[in-house]
Amino acid sequence: MKIGTIEALRHSIEKKLAQKYDDPILCTQYSWWILEALTKQKKEQLIARSIDDLSEEQLNQLDTWMLRLVDKSEPLQYIIGHTPFLDITILLEIPTLIPRPETEEMCANLIEQLQKLNNQKLTILDIGTGTGCIALSLAHALPNAQVYATDISDAALKLAQTNAEQNKIKNVTFIKSDVYKGIPSGLTFDLIVSNPPYISKTEWDNLDDSVTQWEDRIALIADDKGLAIIKRIVKKAPAFLHENKEMARLNIAQLILEVGHTQGPSVAKLLENAGFDAITIKKDLEGKDRVVAGRVKDVAVQQKKT
Repeated sequence: MKIGTIEALRHSIEKKLAQKYDDPILCTQYSWWILEALTKQKKEQLIARSIDDLSEEQLNQLDTWMLRLVDKSEPLQYIIGHTPFLDITILLEIPTLIPRPETEEMCANLIEQLQKLNNQKLTILDIGTGTGCIALSLAHALPNAQVYATDISDAALKLAQTNAEQNKIKNVTFIKSDVYKGIPSGLTFDLIVSNPPYISKTEWDNLDDSVTQWEDRIALIADDKGLAIIKRIVKKAPAFLHENKEMARLNIAQLILEVGHTQGPSVAKLLENAGFDAITIKKDLEGKDRVVAGRVKDVAVQQKKT
């Protein structure tokens, strides 16, 4: 390989990535992630280096990674083995769902709201935790909170627990549970958050190979046009929420759901029918409906109904 700057090598990587990805911003981001992971150095440290500084082993590793990424459609996050998520690092294993920017954005917005409560001792439920990214980012930002993270997958729970240990986060309890079925009797929460399966079987058939060939379809697909799990979460949510007057005063949501970009109005109607008000549909950075949230009108009344 001709000797040159790391920046020249990065441009070469970016061109190869463009064969697979249409998004030039993503290609640039991925090219730096690859070099950072390969050299175990940050972008700022790499800029002044030359290709000649890389070992033969590193260059061979780069070739292998590019083959896996471009030719085999393996997600970069699985190849590297980790991904940043807000202020923590999430370790990844095939096929546990890779955290998405939309989920990170949802968590950042939620943390901003919850920090207005001045370190109140909140109890938070994260349904379908996967890698633990939602639960752990909330627990890290809100050290006085007690977060409960559930999943039906033993492998996902094991990975989430490892991520808790790696990030030195102790205020999270992991529970094997199918939605609410494994929640200890009498345990209620200030708020419930979830990034549940919401992709329909029809949508699944049109997704990129980097998703369908590698990620866990159980964590992504739901029956009933992608709404089956969301309906289960919403219907019984009032029975697992308790009153929080300060959250009510600040109009902070008690149920926060990431949804598919076409599902906003349908999910908002589900919340309304389950006794929620102050319902909002928030868009992601691409202007698509992504998060539906609301508050229970009267917790005591709704719990009697459920």
